[in-house]
Amino acid sequence: MNIQKLMKEAQRAQRKMAEAQERLAEMTVEGSAGAGMVTAVAKGDGTITSVRIDRSVVDPEDVEMLEDLVTAAVAEAQRRAKELQEQELGSLMGGMAGLGGLF
Repeated sequence: MNIQKLMKEAQRAQRKMAEAQERLAEMTVEGSAGAGMVTAVAKGDGTITSVRIDRSVVDPEDVEMLEDLVTAAVAEAQRRAKELQEQELGSLMGGMAGLGGLF
């Protein structure tokens, strides 16, 4: 493979990667805990954009439970975002393996 062809392939791969990342930035996923009492929303890149908490789980006497529910919902949203990333970017990364380790 000549260097010009290799560079064109690398540029095309970078373009596709940027397009996939733009799509991910527009996608959202949700994670929830406590049977949906706490829900976290994340962008496709894993950034948490919001957390919703049902009033019924707000107990001033048991703040630790609420903290645990929020933590679990955020973790679930981030796990789902990672799965989304793998779906969107996985095929691109596999295709880049033939570019001589440039990526």
